[in-house]
Formats: sequence, C-alpha cells, structure tokens
Amino acid sequence: MNEQLEQLVREAQQAPPHSPDRQQGIIQLARQILKARQVARPFRGQLTGIYQEIVEQAQAQLQQMLEHRIDSYDYHRDPVRQWAEHLRQEVFQIILSRSCLQHLALAVQQQQPKTDRYQYAICELIQAIKLSGKLARTQLAPEIYQEAVNHTLLWVCQNIYAYNPSRGEFMVWVNYRLDKIGQATQQAQQDPYTQAIRAKIIKTKYQLSALMRQLKPSDLLDWLGLYLRKWIPSLNFPIVVSLITLLSLTALVQQSPKKDALLFEVAQELLNLPPPLVYSEELSLVNISKEEELSLVDALRQYVEEDPDQLFQNHIKGHPEVTLQTILLARLDDETWQSLSQRTGVKIATLSNFFQRSLTSLAPQIRAAIQQ
Repeated sequence: MNEQLEQLVREAQQAPPHSPDRQQGIIQLARQILKARQVARPFRGQLTGIYQEIVEQAQAQLQQMLEHRIDSYDYHRDPVRQWAEHLRQEVFQIILSRSCLQHLALAVQQQQPKTDRYQYAICELIQAIKLSGKLARTQLAPEIYQEAVNHTLLWVCQNIYAYNPSRGEFMVWVNYRLDKIGQATQQAQQDPYTQAIRAKIIKTKYQLSALMRQLKPSDLLDWLGLYLRKWIPSLNFPIVVSLITLLSLTALVQQSPKKDALLFEVAQELLNLPPPLVYSEELSLVNISKEEELSLVDALRQYVEEDPDQLFQNHIKGHPEVTLQTILLARLDDETWQSLSQRTGVKIATLSNFFQRSLTSLAPQIRAAIQQ
C-alpha cells in the first residue's frame, strides 16, 4: 500500500497545477487514503444513508486539503503512511460534527437490538465518537481519563435507546456522563480496595508479560502436533485448551499495537474480580437528566433508610454499630472514607472491603427495587 500511495503522490505532484491530470490524481489519492478509514465502512459491501454521506464528505474535504498541501509533501522526510494517517484524522475531526454524531446515534436507535445491522451501527457510532475529537477534555490524569472514556463508551452502548433527542444534543448527553464517570473513576483510584485490586491486576499482567516473552509459538505448535499425533496421549483436554489459548494469546500480543492494554484486560479476567461497582451501579441506576438522577438518588436513599427487605443490617465484625446501612448513607452523602473511618474507628481498608463485598451480592436486588 505504501508503494501505491507514493506512486499516486508523485503522479499528482508531477501534474501541472489546476490541470485535469492534477485533479484526477488528487481524486484517486484521496480515495486510496480513505480506503484505510476506521469509520463509515461498508455493511455487507454496501454504503447507504448517513454512512455514505460521511464518505462523500470525507472525500470532498480530503481533496480540498490535498489541493493545498500536495506540493509541499516530501516523502523523503515524512513516511507516506504516517502522512496519510494524519490527513485522515484531520478530515474526520472536521466532518464528524456534533450533528453528524447525533445522526449516527439515531441510526442506531432505528435498528432492532442484537441484530447484525444494530451491531454495525453501534460500532460505527462508537468509532466515530473516538475519532471526532468531540469528547470533553478534563483535568483528570491521562490514564484516569482514558479509563473514564472507555466506561463512558460502554455506557453509551448499554443506554443508546434511552437517548431522547428532544431533550438535548447527543454529545451533551455523552459528555455529561463522561464527567460523572470521570469523577467516579478518580474517586475509585483513591479507594484502598480499588488500589489493592489494581495492584493484583498489574502483578498478574507482568507475570503474563514475562510468560509471553519466554513462550515461542513454534514450541506450542510442537506440543499440539505431538498431541494430535497421539505421541503424548497423557495430555488431558484442559491442558490442550490451555496450549491453544496460550498460542492465540501469544500471537495477539505480538500483533497488537496495544499489547499492554490487552494484557491488562486478560489479567483482569483471569483474576475473576467483581465488577467495579463505582461504575456498574452508576451506569445501571442513573438515567438521563440531572432531575431524574436526583430523583433516583433520593429513591435509593429512601430505600436504604427504610430497608424494607432488611438487606443492609449486616455489620463489620466487632462493630455492630457499623452496618452496611450506615456506610451506604454516609457514601450517599458524599462522606469520604477517611471521615467515615475517623467517625467509626474502623480502618479505611476494612470499611471499603466490607462495602464492596456486600454490594457485589446485593446489587441486583437494589437495582430491581429502585427501578420498580
């Protein structure tokens, strides 16, 4: 592809300015650059509706940019693939406007859930959001911000049908949620329980990384080959599955440009940890508007205070006065772990661990009661 791009660039540069040959060369170059686009991809070989409009707008915008920049490009100085990638990014940040993203969101809502067309539409929307540059920037640390973005995009997937265009712009809806999740993410990073869990994940990730460096795909293939030839019949099925999994993971890690993130996700799955409640409860209980959010928080507080099902009376061992109800109400009032620890005389780690373990088992019942 690099050679083809370089050839098209040379042909466009060599053609006289404003000539038909120059214009045709730029059209072909723009088409070639857009072949590697990450959004508005064909669905089963066809482009229709908003997706076709995006490609047409991208083609026109890129042609305009190339007309002004083609002569200044030097492929000896800048790799052609990198140059083309920068142009693509700039083009899509221009054409993926807030209005365009809203149309993509509405296109998802027109599809039936769990269909191929829905899967295509939701993937297109998420990719467009990421490429658009329209996600709000915050003062959060980069790693916390990226984690908040990931959880926000997951929330969009889970709640896309709840978006109501008559109540506001789509990206306002998304960025409001990003702000809330960002705050929750930052708070979670300071939580001792979360820090301990993250330390376990990172330790497991480094162990996986060391294992991947030591393993050779050829060695794994040799073992599988011996098994298939029945030369080592003592291997049981779980071991064979493990070999295949390791082989696949080794290949993925070697090929993935984001292998650290991939290993982090694998480590998280291997530890079989409970979901991060700071997100799961937030995502499932919080609705669209601030008014509705307040009403849900009030409903949760009322449910905890009344405790009709006696769910929140279990307490920390040795501290019968420190019940789950006490901790929940304190957290709903935004009391910090440090303040709660000083007030109850219980260590922060003990409070947090008890709180997280209790909510993990009670989350479905709480969710069902609040949503009634």
